[in-house]
Amino acid sequence: MAVSVMPAADTLARTLLAARGAEWGDWSAGAVRETAGRLGWQVRLDEDGAMSIDPGVPGLACRAEPAEQAAGAPSVRFTAPLPIRADPTPTGGPGAATAQQFGYVAGQAGAWGTVPYVRDRGRELDAAHTRLGAALTATLGPAPWRGGPNAWLRWRSRGITLRLLRDDAHEALVMELFPTRVGEAFERRAFETAGSLAELPYIWCVSRPDMSLAELFLPFGPEPRDWVDFHAALPRVLSSLVVDMPLVGWVEPVLLVLGDVLEPAHTAEVRVGQDRLELGNVPGNGRQVWLRPGAEHAATAAESILEAFAFWGIDRARRLRTRAWTSGGYVDLPGIGVRPEGTHPDDA
Repeated sequence: MAVSVMPAADTLARTLLAARGAEWGDWSAGAVRETAGRLGWQVRLDEDGAMSIDPGVPGLACRAEPAEQAAGAPSVRFTAPLPIRADPTPTGGPGAATAQQFGYVAGQAGAWGTVPYVRDRGRELDAAHTRLGAALTATLGPAPWRGGPNAWLRWRSRGITLRLLRDDAHEALVMELFPTRVGEAFERRAFETAGSLAELPYIWCVSRPDMSLAELFLPFGPEPRDWVDFHAALPRVLSSLVVDMPLVGWVEPVLLVLGDVLEPAHTAEVRVGQDRLELGNVPGNGRQVWLRPGAEHAATAAESILEAFAFWGIDRARRLRTRAWTSGGYVDLPGIGVRPEGTHPDDA
């Protein structure tokens, strides 16, 4: 049986901390090569011209985008995919089995065959994300900035930023290092030029009041292009809050009040906690509570809010304002495109 390897969390953390503590200069190709050499890592150019780095850790891939090649900010990107189990067919077996389905069939005189072998890859990725987040927190302290989608955590200094996120499409953890000022400048530009709420770099974040955040750009995001844009954005943001907030380790509930600036009574109230989702002040439903909620419950809550807005005659996002808060920190929800109360130009 051939099994690929995912590095242990402490091994990943040591590698990332070594890279974070290194001096990357101007992030040019020459500077990246020099820094990788000092770390004892091997650098090579792939067929497509991309720069690959071998940090000497089985199961950990690394690619660099130096300043000359990067479409955005220069970066060093590590990827650690979940292990893949590939079972060869034993001699005399009934034929090739698909990966993760080969097994020993009991009760058939020791025959080999294909049996269901179902693994919850999502939970495995959750566990890997949690272990690595804890290992980094043990050295760097709690990530002062966290959000979604993709359950990202960000440790920021003036010179360099380390970002951890999950890549569900490729079943992998992704860790990125980039120069802070340059990376945030590109991020700001992405918010300013986004054509819709679906194109934002991120859709929500929570942050601690910390001096390291003093210069951090926390955007409002663009207003929705139209009501359809907002209609699609609300379930996307609520689903990410419900699914990603436990993974980033934010234990305090997030409270959101969303409603009509012209009629304060026409507001819906949402409370998202680690294992609880509550929706209040919705006509005809009173207060709804979901325990251990998932994305489907968040989508149901969003649909109830949109039905309430239809009942109240709200059909333009420009009429909406938000109030959002969480204990011990700040919460920003650029993904719904609705500005906090008192910050919209129309409120002046």
